[in-house]
Amino acid sequence: MKLILIKALEMIAPPIIKKAVTYFGRKKENRKVKELINHDLFNTLNRTRLKIHTMKFYTHGEYDRVKTRMCYDFAKHKTLKCTIRMEDMLRVHNIDTMDRDSLKRLVLSEQSKMHEDYIKSVRIEWDIKGIDKEDIDYVVHLFEKFRYDVVSSFEARINSIFGSTYNSTNFEIMLAVFEMWAMGIDLLPRDMLTTFESLNGKFKDIKYLT
Repeated sequence: MKLILIKALEMIAPPIIKKAVTYFGRKKENRKVKELINHDLFNTLNRTRLKIHTMKFYTHGEYDRVKTRMCYDFAKHKTLKCTIRMEDMLRVHNIDTMDRDSLKRLVLSEQSKMHEDYIKSVRIEWDIKGIDKEDIDYVVHLFEKFRYDVVSSFEARINSIFGSTYNSTNFEIMLAVFEMWAMGIDLLPRDMLTTFESLNGKFKDIKYLT
């Protein structure tokens, strides 16, 4: 009886294993890009904005209210505009089925538009709050200079992600892109600190509206 049972298990085990492999493989392939709405990237954006909100800047040993507020307003627009663009991208109707070249163009385009969106919003708010256009240009240029290595890394990583055979589905590609963007957002407090520490007392005495 024992021998018969063993033989029976040997006969049915391979089909069961094969079905399990097929099931889980299909389940992985069927994952939708829209599922990434729950990715930690969005928590990272919120957490980073709150972290920068607690940062304080000083000029010659005294608390610099204007520089502190300008830094937060910049980070606020960057994180919120990026969040909107990233969420909207997940809703593109054919994002799961578009070919790699089309998906890559979408990612690069949205990444560029994120930058355009938040810079535009920052310029508008700073202008309303009394910062001269030349000074706005100066701070934006300073930030972009300190942020250059991160942006360059994004471009290199995107090329690598889309060129890798390990990423076989659009879900896997976008997961890798989201991981990359999350890393960049984690570096934002460092770059904001470097940018606004470099301003010294440039804006300390202006009446920056809050």
